[in-house]
Amino acid sequence: MQPFYQPVLFALFVWWFVTGLVFMAYGRSPRVTHLYFLAATTVMLLAVAGFIYALEMVTPAGVYLSLTCGILIWGWHVSSYYLGYITGPEQSAHFYEMVGNGRSTTPFARFRYALQASIYHELLIVSFLGLLIFLSYGSPNRWGLWIFISLWIMHALAKLNVFLGVRNFRIEFLPAHLHKLDRLLSKQASNPLMPITALFGTSIALVLIYRGIMPGTAPDQVVGHLAVGTMLILGVIENILLVLPLPATLWGWGLRALPESAHLPVEPHSKKQPTLRIFSEQVVEG
Repeated sequence: MQPFYQPVLFALFVWWFVTGLVFMAYGRSPRVTHLYFLAATTVMLLAVAGFIYALEMVTPAGVYLSLTCGILIWGWHVSSYYLGYITGPEQSAHFYEMVGNGRSTTPFARFRYALQASIYHELLIVSFLGLLIFLSYGSPNRWGLWIFISLWIMHALAKLNVFLGVRNFRIEFLPAHLHKLDRLLSKQASNPLMPITALFGTSIALVLIYRGIMPGTAPDQVVGHLAVGTMLILGVIENILLVLPLPATLWGWGLRALPESAHLPVEPHSKKQPTLRIFSEQVVEG
């Protein structure tokens, strides 16, 4: 029987490694960023091919391959958004006038503006999800699809929690082109969606883990259930960290990999724009 800890360690390592790779590209020169995204796109295309190749593999190795490909495909989507390649249409002049004057807006209007800023990204994810469902329909190994869906749901919940208001978030964690969204975010320690997020993710994760450790479970199913369950737990932890005053270094090893010269663009009203390196040494305040 395959040890239960192997799928768990696999999920932990891939989550940590891919998150770090995304952060490492932040703050680099345009040339380096373009090369990074070109390489990421190449890896994503290879991951789609690997996902297709693994569809009929009902072995632990096949499940690991499918899971890895699903995570790499998701990592490309995250990179495309946070590096500014695929986001949304430029906000209207009315938007900048509104936020610049600090005029109050309804929650629905703020949500509409926030969604507009990433609508191309969200539509692309839905399109890729439809593609993965189509490619894997009726196949025995769909674990790459399930982990893609799990990552998408937990990431979407995290963005909703940030929009509704959390303690442990600073707009400086995001690339400069997303800083304009700061005026749209609520400022509070937590929000009603947070406990629902934790309960939802934890409940599904526990069901998956239980099914993975049940006697008689096939080895490939053990790998799939435990890996996806672990990834959901990690997603719950990431959401909970948004409301806890913890050191920013916990967000990823790539934060500390930024060069000293990696500064964000300076706004006209600001004398100095802090970098992620500075914030990784601070404790996030409430």
